[in-house]
Amino acid sequence: MLPIIELGPLNLGSGALLLVIAIFVGHAQFERVARRRGGEALEHRASRCAPFALAGAAVGARLWYGLFNWDMYGRSPGLFLAIRLGDLAWPGALIGGALAGYAYLRLRRMDDTATPLADAAALALPPAQAIASLGLLLSGEALGAPAALPWAVPLFGALRHPVALYYLLAALATWGALAWIARLSAQPGTLATVYLVLQGSALLLLEALRIDSLVAGGGVRVAQVVGLVMILIALWRKRTHTVRAQ
Repeated sequence: MLPIIELGPLNLGSGALLLVIAIFVGHAQFERVARRRGGEALEHRASRCAPFALAGAAVGARLWYGLFNWDMYGRSPGLFLAIRLGDLAWPGALIGGALAGYAYLRLRRMDDTATPLADAAALALPPAQAIASLGLLLSGEALGAPAALPWAVPLFGALRHPVALYYLLAALATWGALAWIARLSAQPGTLATVYLVLQGSALLLLEALRIDSLVAGGGVRVAQVVGLVMILIALWRKRTHTVRAQ
């Protein structure tokens, strides 16, 4: 593990540094994919929508983390506004970013481009997620359950599932699958639907291997619930599209 990266006189947390890099990569990839798939017009709308989606993702990630760590955040509400890059949750970021981006498009009466922009986002998110997952791996976050496997990593006195590595591999596999589907000239919305299924499946499977997953009442792992909802939304979208095509 490499929790701190030394750059001359600077000591930076590897997780935070790679998260920032992931945001820049995802933003640049979003606009590049939008231009490739929809020309300058779609790229322009992507560049206008992206800041609002990023802001929504930041708010959603912090709210999600704070609400499910209320024992700490409830005593110190100022933490919601603190610059704590480790206190962010991916499900909240995904939900907040999607809602903020769509709300912007609706307010600007550009919701006709919501589907192609969702497809562009589906292609842009996996490489950013892979970079962020590498940061989790280097910093020892996404703590896995003890495991007696050849690829288990020593962490906090035990051999554990490298959950962050699993997420990194899942992101790369998702990226490869979506890139392949994109080359087939799939119908609008297909990439976003496939992303929901693959990302939801990753959350369902991998969160079960963590011991630091956010848990609600009754021991329910919140990220797994989000993963299940993502899959159900994707199936509903697929069914709706099939009915309309008939």
